[in-house]
Amino acid sequence: MADNAVSADDASAAWAKVKASVASDEGLRNIAQLQKAMNEVRDEVGRDAKPLAPIDWENLKKRSGMPELIEEWRKGLANVKYPAYDGNEVAETAAVFKDLIAQAEKLSAAAKAREAEIDAELASLAEDKAKLSTVTMDEVFEKDPALKEEVEQRIREGKWF
Repeated sequence: MADNAVSADDASAAWAKVKASVASDEGLRNIAQLQKAMNEVRDEVGRDAKPLAPIDWENLKKRSGMPELIEEWRKGLANVKYPAYDGNEVAETAAVFKDLIAQAEKLSAAAKAREAEIDAELASLAEDKAKLSTVTMDEVFEKDPALKEEVEQRIREGKWF
């Protein structure tokens, strides 16, 4: 069997990173289900990939009562030529995963930046809410000069509502 593409330590570290980036309980449940499914696939592939024990032809000849037939099978199996497989799926998949990881890191950085913006906006809103009962129109217009211009324009046009 070929070497594992990803070691168990690398896989554990990768799952830990993924779990750390998820905040919701539902997200964590989905990640756990995905991890379980991936482990089941890995185990199934590993179980099927174990080499078989060599055939004991002499014992089989004795037990079968048909040594000529067993000898024909042995010769037939010995003459089987398996085609060489020069697949590069592992390398292609590794390249695709590398691209996906790069995209995920970009998206993660963008999400963290947006999270910081939203946190700042929430802090500003909380501050504005706290000042709501004591704020003056001058303070509002100082924060938003466009609003001041709009209000003055409406007053000049006589539009009060």
